[in-house]
Amino acid sequence: MSSTAMQHVHHLAVTIGPRGSTTAQERAAAEHFRERLEAAGLETHWQPFSAPVSGWRPFALAAGAGLVSVALTLVAGRPGALLAAMLMGVTTVSVFLEMYFRPNPLRALVRWGQSQNVWARVPAAASAKRRVVLVGHLDTHRTPWVFTSPGRLAFFRLVTTAGVVAFIVGTLLFATVGILDLAAGRWWSLLLVPIYLVVLVLTLQPDTTPHTHGANDNASGAAVVLSLAERLAREPLAHTEVWALGSGCEEVGSYGSQAFLAEHRSGTPPMLAISIDNVGGDGAGVCYTSVEGMVFPLKPAPELIALAEAVGAERPDLDAYSLPYTTLHTDATAFMSRGVPSISFVGLTPKGVIPDWHQTCDTVERVDAGAVERTEAFVLALLRKLDAA
Repeated sequence: MSSTAMQHVHHLAVTIGPRGSTTAQERAAAEHFRERLEAAGLETHWQPFSAPVSGWRPFALAAGAGLVSVALTLVAGRPGALLAAMLMGVTTVSVFLEMYFRPNPLRALVRWGQSQNVWARVPAAASAKRRVVLVGHLDTHRTPWVFTSPGRLAFFRLVTTAGVVAFIVGTLLFATVGILDLAAGRWWSLLLVPIYLVVLVLTLQPDTTPHTHGANDNASGAAVVLSLAERLAREPLAHTEVWALGSGCEEVGSYGSQAFLAEHRSGTPPMLAISIDNVGGDGAGVCYTSVEGMVFPLKPAPELIALAEAVGAERPDLDAYSLPYTTLHTDATAFMSRGVPSISFVGLTPKGVIPDWHQTCDTVERVDAGAVERTEAFVLALLRKLDAA
């Protein structure tokens, strides 16, 4: 049974091209997703929702709040320090909420646009014991400076950690200075300025760059979801409903998955999720994540990890392995944060690198068709093993 995945990769990355979150091109990708599901004989559903146009801007605002807080502490004495403590307290909580897909005040300060999810249900051939959501996002990221080399990406990880620590330390420092009226302590806040400035620059710069063609990220994952839906429409699983979801606005904070969960998380049969993202990179095997989350770790469902390990043992030709993924997030991170048992397939190389990630060179010519097809074969085997459980 042949795969159609590479045809979908070409259409998304070449015919449509860059598909920035909330853009007309992202909508065109959703329309292609819907057309192909309907051509497979499936009933489709179109879910509009609103989302920020930038996933970086909330963190830029947080860094700006840090700089304002330092200024308040220096020039307005004790009242300024107390005000700075309140501002940074709200900001720090908002940063953590933003990283784990929860509403927060920073979101109200970012421009929003319109996006959409498209999904279809492949019914089980017999009685359904479970729902499995296969999700591949349709939007593409911008091309930030920090993603242009492994060294710069390592620097970004360091700055991310330092920024979070600086937000927490700043809140505590401003509160201590204000409550105890420590005049000398006000000058300690200057030590935080370099960190806030670096975070500000690194989170403002991405929105000045173009969107990628997104052949690997994530035409490859969306294409695998589509190809699997087409296969399963012809040969459905016996006891597993499969929901094929093309999500919008993953790149700005998995807003499509959040919108989908708001409507469909409850109900029966119980839901599980499999995210497929960046699975066509040169040099990448079939990689499923062992942990996700930038600060607080979220772990994939043990039952899905066990099944993946079993498939890997049975199919050594598919070159499967597991690695941690903690630089950013996937749609499965959003599902995990809502308590839905999930697993992600992210095409990390054995060295933990995503090829061409958020770079202008993420084009169809650099997609490894073999990696795409091996991932599809692995996920299909995993679904069949789950169905037989």
